Amino acid sequence: MKNLTIIFAAIAICFGITTNTFAQYVTAEFLTYGADGTTLNKVRMDKPGVPYSHNVDGVTAEFFSGGSRDLVIRLNYSKCSRTATYEFSEVSSSLNIPAWWTNNSIQSFKPGMNVLEAYRAKENCVVVNGVYNCNFKTRMNNGYLYASGDSATYALLFNPATTNNRPVNSPENTSNVNVNYYKGTDNKEVFTITPLPNEGTSASAVPASGRIIAGLEKTKNRTVSSAGQFVMPFTLVVRPK
Repeated sequence: MKNLTIIFAAIAICFGITTNTFAQYVTAEFLTYGADGTTLNKVRMDKPGVPYSHNVDGVTAEFFSGGSRDLVIRLNYSKCSRTATYEFSEVSSSLNIPAWWTNNSIQSFKPGMNVLEAYRAKENCVVVNGVYNCNFKTRMNNGYLYASGDSATYALLFNPATTNNRPVNSPENTSNVNVNYYKGTDNKEVFTITPLPNEGTSASAVPASGRIIAGLEKTKNRTVSSAGQFVMPFTLVVRPK
């Protein structure tokens, strides 16, 4: 049996099947207010102060630290009893805005959230005077968003570098997100994720306004279209379990 294990390991290495699924389990908490303590964040939790925790209430929350380095938080499984609140009250562009927005600009969703390569904030960090405090600029996608009474599927993207012509970066570019990695002398690790003011000039030739912009995308009958842009500040705090 030991020899078989060695043989299978050798085959895996040969075909590049290494540690791509290695995960670090985490807790993840959307803070109700921003850093100033008064600005209400637009992405919040169903239970303020109760973080989403991997393998609790059906939540999946983990860094894929051996492969993509993504942070993945999934509330969209049927066994999950947690939700997230998305407030679309501050509109940047009303082009193709969903009909449900008029009466229900605050929605409760069971999203799948993905912060791309977020773990690199730790991997690339260099200690200074015994403290790690580093930033990594990246992107975030929120998918599997279903609004009551609407048969379409929605996704909310903070992703100015989307591929496959995903229609979220018009009229303005959407925001990147920043991942701050901090580990002090107590050896406790904290990742804090916040969106950044948007930058650059979009393909629509519209210059960025320097606001926190997310693009909503609608998919219905395999047709993908834009569904408006919104000002969507949030603060997501992640801690290894």
